[in-house]
Amino acid sequence: MGLRKKKFFLGCLSYFFFGIVILHAETVMEVGNDGVLTLADGKKVVLAGIQMDDQGVSVLRVLARKQDVKFQLLANSLHEGKESAYAYLKAKYVKFPVKIDRVPDEEEVLINEFLIKVGAAKVDEAQDFSRKARFLKVQDEARQKGEGVWSYQG
Repeated sequence: MGLRKKKFFLGCLSYFFFGIVILHAETVMEVGNDGVLTLADGKKVVLAGIQMDDQGVSVLRVLARKQDVKFQLLANSLHEGKESAYAYLKAKYVKFPVKIDRVPDEEEVLINEFLIKVGAAKVDEAQDFSRKARFLKVQDEARQKGEGVWSYQG
C-alpha cells in the first residue's frame, strides 16, 4: 500500500474510531457576527462547546482572523453546512525575567478554552463534546475571578 493510501486509511480509522479528525492548519479568512469562521477553502466552522455574545465574537475575530489555525473536527458535527471543531492557535511568549538573547517559546492554545478562560465565551451546556468537563472547570474559575462576561452578570 502506497504512502498516500496509508495516510488516507489512517485518517479514516481515526475518524471512525476516535470521533475526531485533525486537519492541517488553515487560514481563517473571516469571522462572522455569529462567530462562524470562514476558511480559505470556503469551509465554515464553529467552535465546539461554546457560546459567545458580540464581545466574545470580537475577541475571536482579533485572535483568529487572517491567522493559520489548526482544527480538530468533531465527528458527525456537520450542521447547516458548518462543522464543529476545536481550534488551536500558535502563541509565542517569553518568560520573565527576559534575557537579551532569549528566543520566544511557542505553544498551541486551544481557542475554545481560552475564550472561556478570559470570559469571552460560556460553555454550551446543551452540547455533548469530549472536553465538556474541562471547559466547565475553566468556566467556574473565570466566574470566580469575575472575568469578562462574569464581571457584569449576577
